[in-house]
Amino acid sequence: MSKLRVGVGRTDITPPVGIAHVNWGARVHDRAEGIDMELWATAMIVSDENTTAVIVDVDFGNFQMDEADELRRLIGDTAGVPPEAVRLAFTHTHAGPPWSLSSSFGGTGGLPGAELVPAYQDYVRAQLVSAVRQAMMAPKQARVAGGYGKSDVTVNRRFKGPSGAMLVAENRGGYVDDTVTVVRIDDMDETPIASIVGFGTHPITLAHQNRLISPDYPGTVKRVVQQLTGAPCLFLQGCAGDQMPEQGLTGDVQIPRRIGTRLGSEAARVLMGLRTRPIVRRFEAVVESGAPLGLWAEDTGPEVETKLIVTTRTAKLPVRNYGSAADATAEAERLAKAMVSIDKTKASKQEISDTNAKSKRAAMNAHWAKLTQGQTHMSVDLHGIRLGNVALIGSPLEPFSKIGARVREASPLPVVQFAGYSNGWQGYVPVADAYSEGGYETEWATPYAPTAAEVLEKEAIALLKTMAA
Repeated sequence: MSKLRVGVGRTDITPPVGIAHVNWGARVHDRAEGIDMELWATAMIVSDENTTAVIVDVDFGNFQMDEADELRRLIGDTAGVPPEAVRLAFTHTHAGPPWSLSSSFGGTGGLPGAELVPAYQDYVRAQLVSAVRQAMMAPKQARVAGGYGKSDVTVNRRFKGPSGAMLVAENRGGYVDDTVTVVRIDDMDETPIASIVGFGTHPITLAHQNRLISPDYPGTVKRVVQQLTGAPCLFLQGCAGDQMPEQGLTGDVQIPRRIGTRLGSEAARVLMGLRTRPIVRRFEAVVESGAPLGLWAEDTGPEVETKLIVTTRTAKLPVRNYGSAADATAEAERLAKAMVSIDKTKASKQEISDTNAKSKRAAMNAHWAKLTQGQTHMSVDLHGIRLGNVALIGSPLEPFSKIGARVREASPLPVVQFAGYSNGWQGYVPVADAYSEGGYETEWATPYAPTAAEVLEKEAIALLKTMAA
């Protein structure tokens, strides 16, 4: 019999209307004006006789490293495991509130709606604890199976505009990774307990025009999969650094529903075709009908041990020189003051948008300058969870899609997902040839040198080999 046990819990982490809604530099509003769809926190605890892994999927944009560390400790303390056993995965929706009040993620304590953030943080902490406790209450014996599907909802998002500048926009001729990774977790009767869907495309169907709280397309994915399989679904955002939905950057809340429904339906199709019970088929009988019918039967075959491994590998990624941290910080502070003090009753929408965008870029530059000051490399922890023949690698990064595809192709295990947006955030990792093209991902959103992608791939593959041994 399987020694694996799995429990799942879910809570609502939707913030109040009126909270800061400032993830887009081009926005002209500060507060969320309504709720499109609830935000969720979903906890899954997987254990055997020796090991426990906790995966918590939250409908959120980003957490800085120290913020993620604090939440992982809270989750670990609740589950009775060290924080190293916890995967804090965030879907990376851009339509939620900020966690940080002053950071490169767009939050600032001086803007309207920021006064609601501290109480919201306390609420989320309590809801995370509740989700973990639910998952601990009634674990079931479980079996696991994984597989792959394909979805055409993603496109490359690095588009060379009319002026020659690299833009974040739909580039239908660019490289895409359309692979959907799915994990089915059943009880011993093959009734689904939970599922995991992994896919890499930025949740930016809703952009600066949107004024509603929303989980974007991952929220619909989870709802569709749960409706079709009958069990809670967790979503792990993949290597989405250069990917976006084929329809994006809009304020139309129906678009993420369409994208999420298409992706969720494909994931559910693959999930429903997987078998977690070991099956031996045998010919059973001939029944005479209008035609002679040959009937086959299924027996349960020998159990295969489901390996559960939780491990970490540190990658040292080369960084580049961002100049003086003091100068970058001073410029960021100057532009933040300008953003807070602008008179929105008199300024044009273009002036407001430009001021917000300049402040956001300056904050990011200051963030990287502080992190890389005097450094040649930055350490990044890759988090690995093995569930049978499925490997889930998480990183606090936004890797380009080719990185994830290369890691998957080199994997010694049959099913693997290399995810970003896990256990914090330490910037984009573009592929080397993207740097000469310029653009947001290479100019403002990364502290890393062009050789970082190669190092990341090698370290992720080395981690997989360790997990496969």
